[in-house]
Amino acid sequence: MLSLCDHPKTDVPPERNAFSINPAESMKRLLPIYCLLLLFASCQQDSATSEPVVEKRSSWKNFGCELITDEEVEALFNFNGDSANLNTRSLPDQVFCLRTWQKPDWKERESNNEKKGAAYLNPSNRLVVQLFDYTSPEHATQQMQMLRRDRRKTYSEDVSDLGEDALWSTNTLTLLVKKGQNVLNIAIEHDDLPHDNLASAKEVAEVILKKL
Repeated sequence: MLSLCDHPKTDVPPERNAFSINPAESMKRLLPIYCLLLLFASCQQDSATSEPVVEKRSSWKNFGCELITDEEVEALFNFNGDSANLNTRSLPDQVFCLRTWQKPDWKERESNNEKKGAAYLNPSNRLVVQLFDYTSPEHATQQMQMLRRDRRKTYSEDVSDLGEDALWSTNTLTLLVKKGQNVLNIAIEHDDLPHDNLASAKEVAEVILKKL
């Protein structure tokens, strides 16, 4: 006779605990999640090392000096703003920015300019950026065509591979570039030979066009 404390022996294995963990099965379940996490981390790293996102505005009024920043100007023309006395000024309610900074040899240039009969050498650089919004691409196109027709002696050179249309004036050291409904105006005094400033103006324009 069996007592209440006795248990009959049986060959049937005990029922599996519903909450027991099988390491092999757990690894199989977690492996896809682990792979996804690695892929996500890799994408995040690639994004962090890629080029920074360029901010584009619907209106640039009062933000003219952000079309090309002080840091971008320093990098483009390879100078230190503090040592070169970089000065930046804007105008209220306009898309306008004026920058001036000293040339590396400004002292020698000023000494030269004091000599009688010596050719004038500009001791400083000057960059003016303006953006004009003509409200529609058609109006901007008409503006460029009018300048090409009525002021051809001033804007005498067509510039290719820059924006949708571009004109250069060696007389005024000014580059005009159309993109959409905007016309970008860049006036620059950086190189001693007037026409050499076109290359510098194009480099400035390429930075700005990415933001328009």
